[in-house]
Amino acid sequence: MNVLEYVSEPIIFTKEIDGKIIDLTVPEGFVKDLHFSTNEHFMLMLRVVGPDMNKVVDFFEDGEDEIYNIRTFDVVGNKEINDDFILTDIYMDEGPNLGVDIDIEPAMIRLILDFLKK
Repeated sequence: MNVLEYVSEPIIFTKEIDGKIIDLTVPEGFVKDLHFSTNEHFMLMLRVVGPDMNKVVDFFEDGEDEIYNIRTFDVVGNKEINDDFILTDIYMDEGPNLGVDIDIEPAMIRLILDFLKK
């Protein structure tokens, strides 16, 4: 399948923690890649800049093997995505590093999330 998708709407992640439903909305501008390798598996790359990065870190940290409902719209496939997925792997890279430069870049986190359809 190997299709690179284009997301034109925010991605809404929902998960249950201690009986409470928690949502995280990621604006489409933070989505760098959404790649379906099969109908059951996809990889999502996010780059979140600014104060919202802590919300994203807290939401996904230690989230492997948890179930997430993911909702968005895939423009290339012209279809709505609204399914439950298991987060099988996560990579987080916080940056840029602190430095003494005058032009300090804003806080940023890069995430690569691998999901498998439940």
